[in-house]
Amino acid sequence: MNDNLIIQDTPDLVDPYILIGLTGWLNAGEIGTGSIDFLRRKLNARKFAHIDSRPFHIWQVPGFDPAQIMRPHAVIEEGVVKTLAEPANEFSFWQSGTGHDLILFTGFEPNLGWPEYAAAILSIARRYKAARIYSLGGVFDQVPHTRETRTFAVLSRPELKNEFKSFPLLNYAGPCSFSAMFLHQAGREGIEAAGITARIPPYVQGFNAKAGYELLKKVLALMPLHIDLSDLKKSGDNLVETMDNAFSQSETAREQLRKLEEMYDAAVLQEFGYTPGQNVEELMQEMLNMKKDGRKPH
Repeated sequence: MNDNLIIQDTPDLVDPYILIGLTGWLNAGEIGTGSIDFLRRKLNARKFAHIDSRPFHIWQVPGFDPAQIMRPHAVIEEGVVKTLAEPANEFSFWQSGTGHDLILFTGFEPNLGWPEYAAAILSIARRYKAARIYSLGGVFDQVPHTRETRTFAVLSRPELKNEFKSFPLLNYAGPCSFSAMFLHQAGREGIEAAGITARIPPYVQGFNAKAGYELLKKVLALMPLHIDLSDLKKSGDNLVETMDNAFSQSETAREQLRKLEEMYDAAVLQEFGYTPGQNVEELMQEMLNMKKDGRKPH
């Protein structure tokens, strides 16, 4: 096993799928981590291993986004430090009782040692002969909350393309996330893996339950596992209702949303990529104005 893995239990798992959600660059709308957290609670998944955080994380990177701050969490009672927990990178499992079980991994995108961190995850995949790995994520995009969540895929192996015909396959050149490096490393080791990323409205803060439900529904359709997502759908429906009510309070916000919808609808027949059109900054500014006026939009 990998030196960075700490194994607490050795469950007997049958051809498990692995789902990954990491805090970091590809976690807009908390889609990756929120979706995994939902499944962990829903399935009562049990922890069985974790990756030692110390070789991979800088506990605070000066000047970086707050999402990159991973300070330990302390509990202090009457002036005494009772507990101190480091950033957690944890594997949990669920035994489905059918032909495939499930491993859930959630943690923090590493600051250091990307290949070694990826190797620890892939070590679990090899140990349990995982059927496939799915890395879940989200990116902020010029998309409205009133439309179905669109996704795109990045694959570890070219032979997977036929199975992912319903997903736009990303074309991109530039700085990458840990997910891209992980998929590349999985492909070099002959392990099937896919990164499925949702396009998220930038004006919804916290976990976007609507997008999380629609992403998980698409990913689970690729696996012979039945997991009830009705609770998550209800949370997503409530979010949409809250957003609709918020937009109804401002004519300016409604107009900006309408323009965003028109731009989205015009681009929906095109492959994934940037579409010129109405800039979302005006919508974001109006949402901020609503907050200042006490009309919280989410």
